[in-house]
Amino acid sequence: MKFQTTRFFKVLPVLIAISTGGAIHAATLVTNLNEDFAEQITLTSSLEYTQAFTTGSSGATLQELTFIGGSGFLKTNIEYLSVKLYANNGTLLGAFTNPANVVGMFSNQTITFSGNFSLNPNSTYSIGLSVDPLADSSGYGYLNYTSSLNQSGLAGWGIGNNFATWESGRTTAPEYTTGALSMSLSGVVPEPSSLSLIVLGLSGIAVLRRRRVE
Repeated sequence: MKFQTTRFFKVLPVLIAISTGGAIHAATLVTNLNEDFAEQITLTSSLEYTQAFTTGSSGATLQELTFIGGSGFLKTNIEYLSVKLYANNGTLLGAFTNPANVVGMFSNQTITFSGNFSLNPNSTYSIGLSVDPLADSSGYGYLNYTSSLNQSGLAGWGIGNNFATWESGRTTAPEYTTGALSMSLSGVVPEPSSLSLIVLGLSGIAVLRRRRVE
């Protein structure tokens, strides 16, 4: 009995380490960047935009948000563009970090914003975009959106099939446009095999305990 008890305490840390190690992996959560764009939204301080998306059963940590710049998208537009994450009830969860060292034109090129947001499974969130008035003097910027409903990514994740356009300050009801902003969400998700490893570890513990009783 003493041998089995000692063995149990020696094996337990190993099982815990195996079960918790490598618990996450990087993934494209959902994207529609490969779809043809239908039109562009105008980035001006007089307008704000929100685009909803839903998470799957796994949840995730959102780390990158990528858009496609429309014609005439300048460096100054990116510098003054504010991209934020909201919960479904409208609560502000935080702001993304704008790309650093942006140079030249970004017409039809990807533009990636970074962050670190823990997203709950089976939930709805929205991306909000607004522009500082200082950007207006340098000319408007544009982002593409698509009318296609085709998307790829993890099971259960999706980008909403319409987005809202608000007047700055959101003092009036928004207008909705059929389509979705051309964008991609990337981050890390729990490793699918981690659960099986945990179950395996617990099973091993149970066997050792049963032997101890016997």
